[in-house]
Amino acid sequence: MHAIQVPAGGSPLPAAATSYIPCVTFAPGQNESGMAEQRIGTLVAERTAQRRLFYGIELLASGPGGRPTCLDFHHFLPLLPTFVSVVWLGQRYWDVEPVGQVESLQLAQHLATRIPVLPHVSAYRMSRQRLDQFLELNFSSVLAVRGDQVHEEQEFLISQPMVEQSRRQRGENISVCVPGYPEGYTSLGDMPQNAAKNMQFLKAKIDAGADCIITQICYRPEVIVQFVKDCRAAGIAVPIVVGLMSHESFRSYSMIEQIAGVQLPDDLRAELDQLHSAHVKDMKSGQDLIRRFFVGLTVRTVRHVLDADVGIWGFHFFTLNRFKPVQAVLQELRDLNLLKDSEKE
Repeated sequence: MHAIQVPAGGSPLPAAATSYIPCVTFAPGQNESGMAEQRIGTLVAERTAQRRLFYGIELLASGPGGRPTCLDFHHFLPLLPTFVSVVWLGQRYWDVEPVGQVESLQLAQHLATRIPVLPHVSAYRMSRQRLDQFLELNFSSVLAVRGDQVHEEQEFLISQPMVEQSRRQRGENISVCVPGYPEGYTSLGDMPQNAAKNMQFLKAKIDAGADCIITQICYRPEVIVQFVKDCRAAGIAVPIVVGLMSHESFRSYSMIEQIAGVQLPDDLRAELDQLHSAHVKDMKSGQDLIRRFFVGLTVRTVRHVLDADVGIWGFHFFTLNRFKPVQAVLQELRDLNLLKDSEKE
């Protein structure tokens, strides 16, 4: 998710802490001298040109109760993520001073010593001065999002001016990524969606200096493919990474459905409801069935996008700090020989 306001457990967010100790275990090969390129847009373009499947992961800096998220990169071997993005919790972070004390940015700074990192920044109650302070932290990349909530006093009502300010202040020293919405800007409430207007909004952000698009969740792979084609037809040439989410529970799916406004197709929703009924009767077996349902759906989405041959090779997993479903998807992609773990393969 690009701008989520609640943690994975769905509980209220605690007050932001001023002291945050990252809980990260790096894997062999993640050494400080091994990264030539950290700008995500450039990196994604290079990996896409290689025509080999690659992936990123998104996480929150802390989970329920405010405990720091623990991430062990050994669990992703033999092929590590190309980059990691860190969610900005607008309602929690907007008044943390100085901005460098925001938990997500402390985690991002720690990660950036060993792996390319993409910190998010939300327009929620963001001022131009505060955005300047963020940019002075000298991250190599940023994902600029409007966010799920809008406050009447915030300076940025949309993310485009944030893109412009980031590019103006940092020039080519920063990669500015933006979200793309295959099913439209559901937060605007347009029904039906105005596809031409949505594409116009996205094109404006690219013209303002964005150099990479990461798509919002979409459970319809044919819609993702059409979105990519529409982007290219509109003159958008920047690389696109497809956002994915492999839920491990019905609760997780329901929460994201409510927040993001995206839904399963009717037939798949009916299948999920049947599995959820089984979950009620037999918690363990039902949970396993739901997890396998979403792993299978995610793998089918990847295969569909690759088979469509629209130049997409990058996929980004929205994890909500649940990494096992991602690892299950990666293993299935290996079994299908779609994910190569070394240059020799």
